[in-house]
Amino acid sequence: MTLYYLGPEETFSHRAATRMAKPGETLTPCADFREVFRKTAADPDAAAVVPFENTTQGNVTEVMDLLAATPTLRAVACRAVPVHQHLLSKDLTTPIARILSKAEALAQCRATLARIYPGVPLVPVSSTAEAARLAACDPASAAVAGETTAKRYGLVLRRPDVQDATGNTTRFFRLETHRPEDAHGGPADLPPTHALLYATIDDRPGSLLELLTPLRGIDLTLIQSRPIPGEKWKYAFFLELLIGASSQPLAAVLGALKAVAREVRLLGSYSITTQSTVPDDAGTTALSSLRAMIADIDSSLLTAFAARSRFRLNPGLYAHAEAIDIDTLAKAFAHGDATTQTRALRRFYLTTVVPYLALPGDDPEPREALHADSDAIAALARRFRFAARVIARKRVEQAPSLRAAAETGDPAKVEAALLNEAVEQRVLERAQTYALREGLTEQHAKQLSWLYRDYLLPVSRLIQVHLVLDQ
Repeated sequence: MTLYYLGPEETFSHRAATRMAKPGETLTPCADFREVFRKTAADPDAAAVVPFENTTQGNVTEVMDLLAATPTLRAVACRAVPVHQHLLSKDLTTPIARILSKAEALAQCRATLARIYPGVPLVPVSSTAEAARLAACDPASAAVAGETTAKRYGLVLRRPDVQDATGNTTRFFRLETHRPEDAHGGPADLPPTHALLYATIDDRPGSLLELLTPLRGIDLTLIQSRPIPGEKWKYAFFLELLIGASSQPLAAVLGALKAVAREVRLLGSYSITTQSTVPDDAGTTALSSLRAMIADIDSSLLTAFAARSRFRLNPGLYAHAEAIDIDTLAKAFAHGDATTQTRALRRFYLTTVVPYLALPGDDPEPREALHADSDAIAALARRFRFAARVIARKRVEQAPSLRAAAETGDPAKVEAALLNEAVEQRVLERAQTYALREGLTEQHAKQLSWLYRDYLLPVSRLIQVHLVLDQ
């Protein structure tokens, strides 16, 4: 059996399809939504996964229109998938001349990208994966895409989480051929909680009110109008009902609506599965992917540290800052807002990081050091904020040692459970190797490695400790 989706691989549709596939189904990409619907409708045993609605950009109107135009297909399952959009590029240094992605993905990130890269054009392409493929061929192009796309196309993480809204989520439908004998199409034989209807009404005053009157007492979770093809200025309505909480049977609701509408058609009945922020198949592979992304972040951070190390301390450039202990810094990044994080990070950077990087004294043109400071602080903030994503993956894994440590409530035991000496040793070696490649002296490269060992890795662990114990 075949499960169609909007390709190529590593699009968000592909990732949703992997989670909504049934055993034995072969995932097959399509070039566009029309091909998805056409091929699925032509094969009674085939199914499809398509995006229907995004919390930032609203409904996917092309999918709505195709669903209305394909009466043999019905939605039988729905999955709400959190969407994290990242900015990916071939390297970390080439100036970005254009940003590519699917139009909907660009729209979800428009304000953030305009703030970070003002004036850089946003170029829509057929999919997020296609954007990544093109960026892999052109260092001046960046792609907005998901995290798994970076490794597949040999890209590095330029900026994580560039979507404008927190909680950015897309709902995906699983579509199957309607068989009248099916009681319902919900997964695992669960009774459907929602129903999606398509209704057309007469073009006269009061007709919409008549359509909605039979729905009094029913939770209407979506109402969306769409133009009726071939009928100028006339509209059909998509209605999603919360039928699981209704005392009226769906058949009775449909009967009442048909009495007042030109046409009423059931487009699907389903339960909505809400996927956690971390994909439900997260595990060693997912953690490895995140560690690869951390390596990309570290590359950016080490480049910024190496640049700053070429200047002297220049103490006269800075107002006095009091030292901050690493636990307070970790708490700021675990639970504080952006202002709290910025203040804590500035104190840490000036009192701890800069002395590791810079020799005492002043430069002839000391203000150039301030630009290097700005880059280093921004990269360091990305490194600490990413620690929260790693612990989210580890929570899903629920390793027995971490679970047992969390149950004790002892921060030291949780930190010990989180410690992966082999991984941290690779990070330390990577820091020293990269610093040498940047032209730093062997002693200075060791100092960068010690900075990671004594501060950056412990802070990252403590951020995760607070997120585990204070959730």
